[in-house]
Amino acid sequence: MEPVEEYRERQRVFVPTRSALPLVPPPPPSMLSPAGAQNSRWSSDHPWRPQGQRPDYLQEPNHHWPVRIAILAVIVALNFFLSTGVLFLVNGVGLIVLLDSLNKVWFGLRGRLPRLRWTTFPAFTGGRLEGVLVARPSPEVIGPVQAVLRCVHDERVEEGGEVCYEPTAIYRQIQELPVEGERLRDVAFKFDIPDDLPGTDLKRPDAVYWQLALRIPVIGPDQELVYLVPIYSQTQD
Repeated sequence: MEPVEEYRERQRVFVPTRSALPLVPPPPPSMLSPAGAQNSRWSSDHPWRPQGQRPDYLQEPNHHWPVRIAILAVIVALNFFLSTGVLFLVNGVGLIVLLDSLNKVWFGLRGRLPRLRWTTFPAFTGGRLEGVLVARPSPEVIGPVQAVLRCVHDERVEEGGEVCYEPTAIYRQIQELPVEGERLRDVAFKFDIPDDLPGTDLKRPDAVYWQLALRIPVIGPDQELVYLVPIYSQTQD
């Protein structure tokens, strides 16, 4: 079997096992369709968002907003008590903090990552996975998007008397998705899924799961994203 390793000319994508990631509670039943709410397989293992799935393995940046707000509040208060010379220095610090905060807000609004909208949710082994990659804002691309659909099994291994889990790809399918125009706004994809592969099972240490790894070619380092994919077995209990 092939260990999971995303090779890139410019950089690598590190893929941890599912057991190494914090457990994320699924959405409440009120957010699921009636069919999804009745099936415990995809309504209780992951917070799927069929209308806009975010990339997996993302760490939210910590900009320390309470600290920033507190600093600005203190500077505003000091304006009533300090002399003019000291105020010039204090307000200069406040201006730097304010401009940096506005820059981070703007970058957060403009730097939103592409999301996957699932046309088929969930998909099943032996069937077809269909979806759309939606990018807002739309990056300028210099070639087709490479999409790699893979089934991963966190295999149990022993190293030095200790048990650990190694993500191993047991299946992989590659497509190139042509982009119309110079900017990536949205691009559809379709994958036929073999019927002899396991479906998603995230509730055990040796988890089985499906991923869609995308490489978006842009000027500079390519944008590389990995999404968890809702593919389940028809015969799974």
